[in-house]
Amino acid sequence: MSHWIPILEPSNRLAPEAWDVVNTIAHAVHARAYPPASNGRPHWQYEDPLFYAYLALALDDQVWLDRALESLNAAVSDAPVLQRHLDLFGGVSGLGWSVAHLCHRLACVPDLVQPGEVAPPEEAGDGDLSAAVDAFLIHRLQCEKWYGAYDLISGLVGFGTYFLERFPAGHSLQGIKLVVDHLQANSQRLGCWIAWHSSSALLPDWQRALYPDGYYNLGVAHGIPGILHFLGEVAAASIDGRAGTLLEEGMDWLIAQKRPAGSVSWFSPWLARSVAHDSRLAWCYGDLGILTVLLQIVRRFPKQQWKNFALGLLEHCLAWPVERAGISDAPLCHGAAGAAHVFNRIYQTHGDLRCRDAAVAWFERTLAMRVPGAGIGGFLSASRPDPNGPTLWEASAALLDGAMGIALALLSALTPTEPQWDRMMLLSSRFLASSSKSREIFL
Repeated sequence: MSHWIPILEPSNRLAPEAWDVVNTIAHAVHARAYPPASNGRPHWQYEDPLFYAYLALALDDQVWLDRALESLNAAVSDAPVLQRHLDLFGGVSGLGWSVAHLCHRLACVPDLVQPGEVAPPEEAGDGDLSAAVDAFLIHRLQCEKWYGAYDLISGLVGFGTYFLERFPAGHSLQGIKLVVDHLQANSQRLGCWIAWHSSSALLPDWQRALYPDGYYNLGVAHGIPGILHFLGEVAAASIDGRAGTLLEEGMDWLIAQKRPAGSVSWFSPWLARSVAHDSRLAWCYGDLGILTVLLQIVRRFPKQQWKNFALGLLEHCLAWPVERAGISDAPLCHGAAGAAHVFNRIYQTHGDLRCRDAAVAWFERTLAMRVPGAGIGGFLSASRPDPNGPTLWEASAALLDGAMGIALALLSALTPTEPQWDRMMLLSSRFLASSSKSREIFL
């Protein structure tokens, strides 16, 4: 049973504007009332039904439910286009995750998910989208060595996250074990620890020029903390006995990467040639994202050293000076709404009132970034395709770096509907729900 508590209750002075943002973004997204992104990358079609479904659940609104089902069917019909990409964010595993998640949340009937051809006919037996995605991913994973990315956004952790959402249905067990196979094979022994190295071939051009030998990525979105979250889920569910050993050795390595006292951040976004630098207070790269992973792991595996470290990191994040947070826009990935939602999720799970206050403060900063008439619902997203070039501001509807994510975070602050969509970001677990009992370990 969920015990989600709205932190922007009707009497809160922020609530009226927060509701206005949610409603304005919802209608703009549905009407496509915004210009296309200047970089030519639209938000992914399967993000719409996730957004509409949570509006329907929070508002108990049949109109939004109908829109969610309609848009999910449209996304399914577009599945062959996504087949060119495996990614959890932007590919076929992301579509599969959304279908699996919404069929649980909305109790969808089977005929909701009849796709076009997604996998080779001999691989996908029954025509069901989830079976087809299972087959397509397993077909790709059944290779002697994995040379692709291992991360959440576009690699092995993302595929594992899809299979965990689907578990135990279909071929999810086989898929999870294949992901563990590749993570084990690609781990790098570093004394009594292990870590996962990102080769230069997998880096964007500007990073490859700086790090020709690759690096160790410490971000949840693209790095080792995502692997640890996946291994923790697998170990806790007793799906694969190897996961616990890999988790322990990887956790000890990560903790050992804490930066010296006095550093703005405990963790660098990545490590190369023993060079480290400060990161933002963000989900994608930074202490806040790592914190959410560690807190979930220590709830399952209360090893005292890990727990003490996680609690210390929590104190550090709560004390982080706002002027040094490195946050300039609002989206979930690296913006104010993301920081707000992470603190809200921690509050709901562990009952720390300081996290509630931090979440409210970051939601207030989110709303202060709104410029009525600009972008989508008053929000523009900042991006720097060239890290040495200018910041680009554009309208984005996307879940991670745009308006839908902002609206979903605000909706989670305004209503008692638990935002289980954030499992896709590794902020929560399907198998470890928020509850009053779970708060005891930190009281």
